[in-house]
Amino acid sequence: MKGKINISLSLKLTLIVIIVSALTIFSIGFVNLYFFNINYEDLFFENPYYETASSHIQALNAIIGNSSVLNDKNQLENKTNEFLYSIPPDYSDNILEITVNLPNETGELFVFFSTNNETIGEISNPYIQGTEKDSIACNINAFKEDHIYIISEHNENSHELIMLYPINFTGNIEGTYELVLSMNDAYLRFEEELESQVKWTVIISTVSLFLLIFTILYLLSRIIVKPIITFRDSAKVIGQGNLDTKVEIKSKDELGELASAFNKMANDLKESRDKIFEYNKILENLLKQKDEFIGQLGHDLKNPLQPLIGLLPMLIEQEKDPKIKEGLQLMNKNAEYMKDLIFKTLQLAKLRSSDIKFDFENLNLAELSNDVVESQKLLFKENKIDVENNISKNIFLKADKLRIEELFHNLITNAVKYMGQVDGKIILDAKQDKDVVTVSITDNGKGMAKDQLKRVFDEFYRADKFVRLKDSVGLGLSICKRIVEKHGGKIWADSPGVGKGSTFYFTLKSGSEK
Repeated sequence: MKGKINISLSLKLTLIVIIVSALTIFSIGFVNLYFFNINYEDLFFENPYYETASSHIQALNAIIGNSSVLNDKNQLENKTNEFLYSIPPDYSDNILEITVNLPNETGELFVFFSTNNETIGEISNPYIQGTEKDSIACNINAFKEDHIYIISEHNENSHELIMLYPINFTGNIEGTYELVLSMNDAYLRFEEELESQVKWTVIISTVSLFLLIFTILYLLSRIIVKPIITFRDSAKVIGQGNLDTKVEIKSKDELGELASAFNKMANDLKESRDKIFEYNKILENLLKQKDEFIGQLGHDLKNPLQPLIGLLPMLIEQEKDPKIKEGLQLMNKNAEYMKDLIFKTLQLAKLRSSDIKFDFENLNLAELSNDVVESQKLLFKENKIDVENNISKNIFLKADKLRIEELFHNLITNAVKYMGQVDGKIILDAKQDKDVVTVSITDNGKGMAKDQLKRVFDEFYRADKFVRLKDSVGLGLSICKRIVEKHGGKIWADSPGVGKGSTFYFTLKSGSEK
């Protein structure tokens, strides 16, 4: 079976507009030509009057019958009345004047008889100016071809039709009949018909226009709006994680191609997600194995290190030789460093474990932070650092007290380590927004660059790569991150730049007063 022809969306829309517009124009033309059934003769209504008037004026000629009657006004009047009685009243009522024009001694036509007595004796049709102006000269010579002449006269309120017919009983032109018809009723009917036609044309055009608009809107809705809504709904479902969703659009145009691409994208995302889940499981297993290995390694290192840590201070105290004593002090310092490294590594592995449990209770944040600051007074004094605690006494946390004390301790000691040579200052503050408390610890120390801020919570990372700080193993901030995350909060750092200090933020759930 041959495949369907692909038609672009723009071409579809163009064809729709052309077809609907053509149908609308055709419908209006059909109404005008067939529904009203008005042809050329109906519109140009004088033509039927010409034919009727011609037949009647010939009938008048037949009634008069011979030349002898022409010279008798009484007989002409009787014959004229007979003629008027013989035609339908609707037509006779529109006859304004019947005139018989005969030549005088000089050959000019004059009014010999007329239903309008005021014109008897006058020169016939003095308003006719001659053949050069597409009119006729009213004389016997003008009727050599035995032809009927018709003249229309119109002004604002009156419409008349004048017919001139040659009188020929003897084979020669003996005179003319002149018939004057009123066209006022005909024009009145024409205006009524025209008004009716315009009214219906406007109505039909308006209805057709609305049909055109609704048809275009319907087609646009079917072809464009509905697929877009389908895309929107599918995107929402996919955004919620249901990557099995498919966009069901079968059209062979740009939207159909977009639907295929969209479905392929969803399928690729599903495959990528499945791979990520698989990799995450592998990574979780590796992390678990790593934590188990670190835990086991820590215990294995701590056991032989413990006696050494207990013995070295005694040896230092008993040793009298300064050089040997200095060596023992260096060994003791490194042993303490190893002890701290093992302790924090074990602590970090423990915090990563899903089995760890916290003892949550309502804590006064100001009291807890003051206790930590008080415990570090000697450290602040040695480093000439001023600490300002602006945390309100009305802020409470729902947290594990020991873990939060450790969190404050690590962040404060980290600020002290990177304070530099300036007169240091550390500011503690906190703000509560509904059920979330945001704590900040700001220092005026060395600060950090943007690349340092991205890695500051990584394990074993030191912001200052060129200075090996004493008693620093690079795990303090990593432990802080684990503590905050285990509480369901977030932690981050900010700094205006190197040499401009740093601020560490973390969020915790608010609690209530005990």
